[in-house]
Amino acid sequence: MPAEEATMVNTSLIFSGGPPPNDATLNIVREITDVNLIIAADSGLHTAQKLNLKVDAVIGDLDSVSESALARASSEGTQIIRHNRDKDFTDLNSALLYAAEHESQKIVVVTAGGGRLDHQFGVLAAMFNPTLAKIDVEAIWNDSQLFALQGPKRLTFSTNIGDLVGIQSFSDISKKITTTGLRWPLKGEQLTNHETRGVSNEATELEVSISLETGQLLITRQLITRQLIQKIKQ
Repeated sequence: MPAEEATMVNTSLIFSGGPPPNDATLNIVREITDVNLIIAADSGLHTAQKLNLKVDAVIGDLDSVSESALARASSEGTQIIRHNRDKDFTDLNSALLYAAEHESQKIVVVTAGGGRLDHQFGVLAAMFNPTLAKIDVEAIWNDSQLFALQGPKRLTFSTNIGDLVGIQSFSDISKKITTTGLRWPLKGEQLTNHETRGVSNEATELEVSISLETGQLLITRQLITRQLIQKIKQ
């Protein structure tokens, strides 16, 4: 139907490199449908192949992906984009920009955090690339769902009552933040990047809405549930 076609979202699924995601995360990914583009960042290819997914592109310096995995991908028609190891960006950052170049409206990153602490920070930093500002960017990170908001933007997502929701400014200052569905609401307020009052908020409704006018917010929702599966599938 035309009305349904008008609401379709171009969704990209990106498998990050580093340690493999746990079984709970993989079960979530198995339920995701209607994905237009599947990208593997370096050894993220191993996770995608474990799920028997056809990868459209594998991107990175390819220093941690096996030759057998690359050979399989090549035989399946996967585009292999190899970068020099002496580069100034992470493989995930490259994968995110690739998704943006292919007109993705929504990007879901599958990650176990990248292992090393600097890699974990790198995952978060890449999600806030200014090129992605108008794209809905989220991640499945073990038992949490993460959202990267760059203002002006509004985010609405399903929750269970009692779910833990964190709000952290990722920029020096984020202004005119308004929330609904949380125990401690914000009403046109601001947060700085050193404040921690956004930690450990709680969902009081089955839907939470968060908006900001300027700045960047990292939103975390702990406890992956069936509702999260449905949210990601939309």
